[in-house]
Amino acid sequence: MNKQKSILKILFFISLTFLYAQDKDFEKSMSDTEKRIKELKEAISQNNSEITLLKTKAQQTNNILDITKKNIKNSQNLIKAYDKKITLYNKQSTNLRNAIIANNNEMELIKKQYAERSINLYKKKNQEFRGLIFNSNSFNQMVYRIKYYNIISDLNEKTINKLQQSQFYNNKKNKEIDILLKDTDRNKSLKNNELKSLGEKEKYQEKLLSDLKKEQTSIKQEIQKQTTQINALEALRKSIVESKKKYDAEQLAKLKTIKTDIKKYKGKLIWPVKGKIVKGFGPQWNSKLNTTLDNPGIDIGATSTTPVKSVFDGLVTTITFISGYGTTVIIDHDGGYFTVFTHLENLLINENMIVKEGQEIGFVSNNNIIHFEIWGNNQTLNPTQWIKNGYK
Repeated sequence: MNKQKSILKILFFISLTFLYAQDKDFEKSMSDTEKRIKELKEAISQNNSEITLLKTKAQQTNNILDITKKNIKNSQNLIKAYDKKITLYNKQSTNLRNAIIANNNEMELIKKQYAERSINLYKKKNQEFRGLIFNSNSFNQMVYRIKYYNIISDLNEKTINKLQQSQFYNNKKNKEIDILLKDTDRNKSLKNNELKSLGEKEKYQEKLLSDLKKEQTSIKQEIQKQTTQINALEALRKSIVESKKKYDAEQLAKLKTIKTDIKKYKGKLIWPVKGKIVKGFGPQWNSKLNTTLDNPGIDIGATSTTPVKSVFDGLVTTITFISGYGTTVIIDHDGGYFTVFTHLENLLINENMIVKEGQEIGFVSNNNIIHFEIWGNNQTLNPTQWIKNGYK
């Protein structure tokens, strides 16, 4: 029985705890809600800072992208200019090559004519000179013919010299154009490589900008989700407050309907069950163990499934199962007074439920005994001094 008394003392401590359980549940719910709201607000603040940072990065990337696009445009225009120069140089080079070919042809012709004339002159110089002299009608005509012959010869030489100078100039100019053409073509190639690099840079920056915008959108959606959660939690917080007020009001209303001062009813309490006391309160001789054991309550023999009733108005604080005692119920009657019922089955009540005097709380289990105790100020009291004489 000492073990039983210790167990029941623990249960009384638990029952006292249950008196405050509802308030603690409300406080915990409110605390958890406030904590979650705070966490979400901090997360929203952090996300807003992240969006600001992403906007700055996006603006910087966009500025770089604009510069890249301008550089691409400038490079494209420069390549077009190089193409025009290359076309012009090719045209000039073609014209010069044609001029060189024409000069070569003309020089070849003049050289050929000059060579033929020189050969003829060498072979027939005596006859020609004689012809120039003797076939002339006058001395003046002879002088004129000799002079004309010399002029023709000099003119051929001058023409050849002039063509050679032109050929030299054209060759020199063509080489210069070739150099310019190669230089322009090289610059165009470099610019094309630069354009390719700028194109890749543009794609990278566009992708980066797109990723930054997607990340902004994702964070904004997260903020919206968090805001929705905060609104829901705010509503929950309001609901908790309203539920607490409603609960307090209901409990107050119920408490106003119950009797509280159980001390005034000492000797007038109803019996918990219809039956007969089979083991009394206090020291009890156990012939099997050959020793005296203390009983903190009374054991009432009753038929199985007989209804068990609350002896006074009160609040059900504890419903539990104890090995050797079965289902156990503790009812708080205020002022530090409790009643304890063990060996119950098929309960009709719940924890935190207010019960009235005579209200059925369950039934006698199949061991046909109800153990009943009364506690006051953390001390066991003799139930036979509190209940009426005989079952009524």
